Amino acid sequence: MSSAWTPGPRRKGRLLIWVAVACVAAIVVEAGAVTNGFGLLRARSGTSGGGNNTTGPDPNPFHEKVTAVVGGLTYSGGGTNPFPALAGGELCSKCPELPKENSSYSPPVAGLWFFFNVTVTGHNASHLGNFSLTTSGSNPSLFKLVGVLCCYTTKSVRYAEQVLSIYVIPGNPPIGLAVYVIASLVPSDGGVGYALTLHMTSP
Repeated sequence: MSSAWTPGPRRKGRLLIWVAVACVAAIVVEAGAVTNGFGLLRARSGTSGGGNNTTGPDPNPFHEKVTAVVGGLTYSGGGTNPFPALAGGELCSKCPELPKENSSYSPPVAGLWFFFNVTVTGHNASHLGNFSLTTSGSNPSLFKLVGVLCCYTTKSVRYAEQVLSIYVIPGNPPIGLAVYVIASLVPSDGGVGYALTLHMTSP
């Protein structure tokens, strides 16, 4: 009567190696599923940090629009204002526009990008800065300024950095600025919407 077969030392070693490989593979697959493909699917979908699409309520439940963004320039220099287009001018060419939900914040916020060009008139270079924001209605701080990005001057030079001020030189191409604003919760305004004022000073 033959005895039960038992693997030799080499076969035992190989068997243990394959068991270990299978365990590691299972752990990797499970980790990939839990982390949404190690973050690659999230990166491809365009979302970033801290966000999933299910956290928090709709930040703009009444679908209120930003009706306009007006420039509020304070010029303290002598002579002629070098930025007349920014004194009361419309800075949001696509307004009225509905702020879009941004789920990269937790909870999500209602965010809006707007873009405008800066050109200096006259013969002297000048600074523009001290950017701040106010909102129409009963809550002037409803929308908050996240940042001003500079500078779009040509197709090869895109918005690259957040700035506190810019220096504009006569004769140079217009400087394009991108501005992002957010509100944590936009209340009903009866469909009237909200107008924003971007305050700036020069010099």
